[in-house]
Amino acid sequence: MKNFILFIFLIGFLACSTEEQRQESLIQKGYQSLDRGQTKQAFNYFQSAIDINNENASAWNGLGVTHYQDGHPYEAVQAFGKAVQYKTDYTRAYFNRSNAFYQTGEYYRALDDLEPVLEAYQDSAFAHLAKGLALVGLKNYEEAEESFLTALELDAENAEIHTNLAAVAYYQKEYEGAIKYLDNALELNPNEANAWNLLALVQSEQDNFEKALESVNKAIALQAGQPYFLNNRGYIYTFLGEFDKAYSDLRKSIVSDEKNPFVYRNLGILALKKGDYTGATRQLENALEKRNDLPSTHFYLGETLRLNDQLKEACIAYKASAELQETKGIEAFQKYCND
Repeated sequence: MKNFILFIFLIGFLACSTEEQRQESLIQKGYQSLDRGQTKQAFNYFQSAIDINNENASAWNGLGVTHYQDGHPYEAVQAFGKAVQYKTDYTRAYFNRSNAFYQTGEYYRALDDLEPVLEAYQDSAFAHLAKGLALVGLKNYEEAEESFLTALELDAENAEIHTNLAAVAYYQKEYEGAIKYLDNALELNPNEANAWNLLALVQSEQDNFEKALESVNKAIALQAGQPYFLNNRGYIYTFLGEFDKAYSDLRKSIVSDEKNPFVYRNLGILALKKGDYTGATRQLENALEKRNDLPSTHFYLGETLRLNDQLKEACIAYKASAELQETKGIEAFQKYCND
C-alpha cells in the first residue's frame, strides 16, 4: 500500500513538472515569435501558457508586449497589470506598463510605474529617458530636461536622448539649442529619422521651408509612410505653395492616424491659404475640439474669420491665442481688436 501511494505521488509530480515545462516552452516560443515580428503566433503561445497557469507573470508580460507591438496600448496595460499582480517585484513589467501608459496619455501613471524601476536600476539610461518622455507629456519641460540630461550622462552617444533634449528646447522655442542637440544626434546616427523630422519642424519655425523640406524628406526616406512625417511635410508643402502635394500628404496621414489633431489643423491652414474660409473654419474647429490648446490653431482660426469679415468672432480666437502666449496671436489681437 505504501508503494502504491508513492507511485501516485510520483505520477502527480511528473505531471506537474511536465506541465511547467510545457508552459515555459510556450513562453519561450512566444518571445521568439515577438523577436521575428510574428505577433499573431506570439499571442497564441502566450495565451496557451496562461491557459495552463493563469498566474504566470512572464506569460502575462509577453501578452502585454504583444498587444503593445500590435498598437493596442489599453489591452497592453491590462496584461502588464496582471503580470505585476502575480509578481509584485517584476520591474520589467512595470517598465513595460509605463510605456503603455505613455501611449494612452496617462503620464502620471507612467511616472508611478517608473518609480520601482528607477529604484532597482538607478543607472538605467532607458528608465531616465522614459521618465523624461512622461514629463514632456505633462509639459513639465524643466524636469524633463533634467531626466534627459541624467540619461545622457549614462549614455552620451545615444542619438535618441539628444533628439529628445532637442524636442524640449523646441517646445520652449529655443531653436538654436534644439539645432545643437539635433546636430549631435545626427552626427551619432545619420539614420535617426525622428531627428530629421524634428529638424524640419525647427526650420519651419524659422520660415526656412526649403531646408525643412529637405530634412523631412530624409525622415520619410528612412520611415516611409510614417503619418507624423507625412503630416509635417504636408504643412511644409502648404507654405511652399504646393497645395496638391500638401493635400495628398495630409490625406495619407489622416488615413493612418485619424486622431491626430495636427492633421486637421494643417488641413485648415491649407484651406485658408487656398481661400476656402468655410473649409478652413470647419477643419480648425475640428482640431480644437480634439485639443483646445493646439499650437497656433486659435490664431489661424482668427485669421480665417477675419478674412471672412467676421471680426468679432476673429477677436475671440485671437484672444484665445494670446492667452496661450502665442506671439502671432498677441500681435493680431493688439492690431485688430483694440477698439
